[in-house]
Amino acid sequence: MIDLHPDLELTPEEAERILEAWLGGPVRCSEIRRLQGGLVNSVFRLEFDRSPHRAVVKLHGREGDPFSEEARALEYLRARTACPVPDVHLHDNSGRLVAHACLLLEYIPGVCLETLDLGATERADVDTQLADILGDLHTHTGTNWGRVDVDEGYSTWSDLVVARLVDVRARPAVAERLAPEVLTRVDDAIGLTPTVLRGSGPPTLVHGDVWDGNVMVRHEDGRLRVAGLLDPDLRFADPELELAYLEVFDTRREAFFDAYAQHHEVHAGYERRRLFYWLHTALVHVALFGDEFFCEFTARTAEQIGELAPT
Repeated sequence: MIDLHPDLELTPEEAERILEAWLGGPVRCSEIRRLQGGLVNSVFRLEFDRSPHRAVVKLHGREGDPFSEEARALEYLRARTACPVPDVHLHDNSGRLVAHACLLLEYIPGVCLETLDLGATERADVDTQLADILGDLHTHTGTNWGRVDVDEGYSTWSDLVVARLVDVRARPAVAERLAPEVLTRVDDAIGLTPTVLRGSGPPTLVHGDVWDGNVMVRHEDGRLRVAGLLDPDLRFADPELELAYLEVFDTRREAFFDAYAQHHEVHAGYERRRLFYWLHTALVHVALFGDEFFCEFTARTAEQIGELAPT
């Protein structure tokens, strides 16, 4: 279970210790600004008196080295793909710089897409850019399902999905927050997963957490351009996992799918298979946050799965 640490504080002295460990000399930090959107970690923009003058630092509790996986994912993406992600400046879990784990990242100029209210034309343009970025990312394939730096031991994609569903279903908060009849439908849906998700393609590299809160954009040459993708949950998966995740938070994705189809075929039956990915996302949000929307979304998705005719 992920612990939530969105309200940690950072003093100028602590920020300067982090920056000095990265830059190797004295630094004066002139501003610390808490950034919007941190639900799991505390995130700050730092301004300081040495080049490059800005950086972003994330803080979390030190249990289990919480940023090691994110740091490796970002380094992997920068080294092996064209996916625009921030550079890792410093990763520290020693407790010597601050009492928390910290991850110091390149500052990407722009704003979070979640903060903007876009018209249909501008939104379609951004989605087309995202389709091109993810379409290119999905050309990278591997030999194992799961994390890029370890063989998790799953012989099929459906085995991995079932394991993830079973894991999140077992979290006590899920049973506390969902009605017994919903939990029964969830269990029935998990039982259907191996049949519905059989026959996937090769393990394909996915970002794994693309939603508007993790998309940075900026105005450039009269156009809103995608400047970077944040917080990857990087893994080799069926790329439909990525497509389904996009639709959990925004179903108005016609421009995205039209552009994505220029890179990869979306196979028949996707609308059925995406329900199982939605179920996992919904359960994770129920376990972490317990918000009413995802409790209802879990119930509705499990019910839709139960209504599917066997194939």
